[in-house]
Amino acid sequence: MLLFYRLCQKLKEKIMLRRPSEIDYLESYYIANYTAAIYYKHGVLSTKKPFLKRLFKSLYNHKKTLKDDLDKHILEAKDQEYLDILIKKCKKEILQMQRKLSETPNLKSGRICIEMEKQFIKQLHHTLSNLTDGNLRNTCLAHKHTSKPLQKQLILVNKYLI
Repeated sequence: MLLFYRLCQKLKEKIMLRRPSEIDYLESYYIANYTAAIYYKHGVLSTKKPFLKRLFKSLYNHKKTLKDDLDKHILEAKDQEYLDILIKKCKKEILQMQRKLSETPNLKSGRICIEMEKQFIKQLHHTLSNLTDGNLRNTCLAHKHTSKPLQKQLILVNKYLI
C-alpha cells in the first residue's frame, strides 16, 4: 500500500503544472518585440521617405537593444536552449504574420509598423501587470519610457503621412 501511495505522489508531481516563472511571462512580449523589429527593418529597406526611414531605423535600434537586454535576463534565469526555442517561436510567428499580410492588398509598410507597435504596447502592458521581479520590471519600464518619443512620432506619421 505504501509503495502504491509513493507511486501516486510521484505521478502527481510529474503531472502537476508548475508555477510559471518571471521569464515565462516575457515569452509573448519577447515575440512581439522580435516581430516588431523585423517589420521595422523591412520598413527601413522598403520606404523611400527619409523621415520614415530615420524613424523606422531608430525604432529598429530600440527594439534591438531591448532584445539584447531581455536576452541577458533570460540567460541569467534559464539556459541557451530555452532562448533558441524562443527564437524559433519568433520566426514561426513572423511567418504567420507574413501569410496574413500577403493576403491583404495595398497594405503599406508604414501601416504594418503602426499595427505592430500597437500590438507591442498592448503586450508590454500585459507583461508589466504580471512581472514582480524588480530588475526585470525596471528594464521593461526603462525601455517603455525611452520609446515614448518614438511612439509619438509614429502616431504623427500615422495621422499625416500614411
